[in-house]
Amino acid sequence: MSGIPSLNWLRVFDAAARHQSFASAGRELNMSAAAVSQQVLALETYFKRPLFERSANSVRLTIEGDEFLPTVQVSLRAIEAKAAALFPRKDVERVTLVASQLMTMSWLPRVVSVFEQTQPSAQVELLMEDIQRQVVPDLTIRCSEEPGSVRHPGWLMGLTHVVVGRPTDVAEIHGADDLARFRLLEVRSHAVGWNTLLARYPGLAQRHVFKIDAVETTPLALAMVREGLVLALVPWPVSRQLLQSMGLAVCSGIPGVAGAGNYVVELARDRSSRKVVQELFQALRQAAASDRDLGVVS
Repeated sequence: MSGIPSLNWLRVFDAAARHQSFASAGRELNMSAAAVSQQVLALETYFKRPLFERSANSVRLTIEGDEFLPTVQVSLRAIEAKAAALFPRKDVERVTLVASQLMTMSWLPRVVSVFEQTQPSAQVELLMEDIQRQVVPDLTIRCSEEPGSVRHPGWLMGLTHVVVGRPTDVAEIHGADDLARFRLLEVRSHAVGWNTLLARYPGLAQRHVFKIDAVETTPLALAMVREGLVLALVPWPVSRQLLQSMGLAVCSGIPGVAGAGNYVVELARDRSSRKVVQELFQALRQAAASDRDLGVVS
């Protein structure tokens, strides 16, 4: 035995192993059960080892077959993924979109899902910024602090930093003094922090000692809030979907603080003529407009 066995034999072996049935594997591969059996037998002959134990109504992997299966599956998936990337189907239009960690974990998945449902030929590759990749994205969402960015043609949303906690915790907050009972979290990279919010209440800092800690990201802050007795100051509405999925709530008793900066989406100059890129650009702006209409408190 030398070389690599037939790729078709391996595909049939993978399907038969997953279904534990030659007939079911045949239905997946559009083959007869007899043809599947023949392909498996050819592979077993090649290896000079049985890969399946056969019975009247089912098949079961042998020890050797069970050990071989993961290697086959990883290899087939790697080939499929690389082929799809290098040789995309003509009827699928791929669009690459880069955004921040918070955007990719909270606001964008729902928007992208709706877009792909309404545009069946489109496939959006969502990439997280600050991760080195050899790719030039079709669209980029960034947070701009430039004056007048609200008038940017790709403006999506401004930022309001709101107090977030577990529903049982925020229900106990009726005023700023109640914040002193909690540990307070803020994200280091955000321009607005707890001191900005607390400064709006004269004498508050003299009445209480506040424990304020900083964390690296909004998702981390929200994960810690979910554990309780912690409040976080997070940007809205970009974090809406993430905090809702975690069962958290915005504290209505403490008004939000307008933050510096606006999220805008920009098109790569050499890709802007593609229809699918323009359609995603418009879908992002429409989704942002809908979220803005919902207001601050969910």
